Formats: sequence, structure tokens, C-alpha cells
Amino acid sequence: MTVATNPSATNQTTASYGVHSEVGKLRKVMVCSPGLAHSRLTPSNCDDLLFDDVLWVEMAKRDHADFALKMRDRGIDVIEMHEMLAETLDIAEAKKWILDQQVVPNEVGLGLVNEVRAYLEGLSSRQLAEYLIGGLAAYDIPEDFGSEWLRMAQQSSGITGYLLPPLPNTLYTRDTTCWIYGGVT
Repeated sequence: MTVATNPSATNQTTASYGVHSEVGKLRKVMVCSPGLAHSRLTPSNCDDLLFDDVLWVEMAKRDHADFALKMRDRGIDVIEMHEMLAETLDIAEAKKWILDQQVVPNEVGLGLVNEVRAYLEGLSSRQLAEYLIGGLAAYDIPEDFGSEWLRMAQQSSGITGYLLPPLPNTLYTRDTTCWIYGGVT
């Protein structure tokens, strides 16, 4: 399969990746429904998490589901980020790579790397995806699971300290790249 650099090319098999019009028909979209990350927003942490304010999560979930349904009703292929991440985590090499990138001393603390890694590896792909997007607090890990380091982290961080921070901005992902025909900027 080749990717055409000219969207009007008709003599090649083409993959139609990219945006070729600002007003054309939307065919596929990735969304991220409100979840654990948004439940963890508080007035004291929303600025640090680059979110304007706390939100009513149950209403946001309802509104998001309605919006996604309306897009599907119009023939748009709606892909849910949590589901896509969970499917990716079903691939052993992908799961290992993601955990290698996320569970590092600078993020979770030098004394907690092994037990946080072991805890996350034991979760289902769906649960792991929820924590990767929603954040992992020390208190999320069962007390009997870990060492003295974990107990100290649970006692010192309280409910606001995260070993892996929540990512509430997945709800309103900013364009980090722009696809124009065969290239990315």
C-alpha cells in the first residue's frame, strides 16, 4: 500500500490518512470519555493538572455519551481512547514498553519502582488503561501489596499525591501535530 501525496491521485491504492479539508465530512474521530482523571480533579490540583476547573463528572459522562452517539448516528467512526489503549495493552510488547516509559524512578520514586510495576502488571488491560489515564495514587495500591516504602508513600502523600499523575486533558486533547496530505508538522 502506498500513501498518495496528492489526494486526487486515482491510479494508486491509497491510505487516506490526514485532513484534506477543514470543512469536509468527518469520518473517524478519537474521543476520551470523562473518567477517573476527572473524578480526581479538585480545586487545589486543577491548575497543576492544566485543567480550568473541576467538573460534574456524571453530567460530563452523560453529555459525552450523547455527543458520541450523535456522531455515530451520522456515520462517524468513533474510537474511544480508553478502549484503544486497553487493546494496545493486550499486546505484551506494547504493555512492557508503556510501563518501561511510565514506571521510572523520577515518576514513582526510586524505592517504589518494582512494586508499582508489579502491581500494574497484575491488572487487566482495561484497569491498567484506567490508571494510565486516570492517574495512580499511592492509596490505589493495596497496603498488603507493598513494602515499607509504599506504606510511607501512602501515609505522606494522602489523597492528592500521585505516583502517576492523572491526565484530565485527554478530554480536550490539543493538536500536538498537524497532518497535511502525506506529512506531519
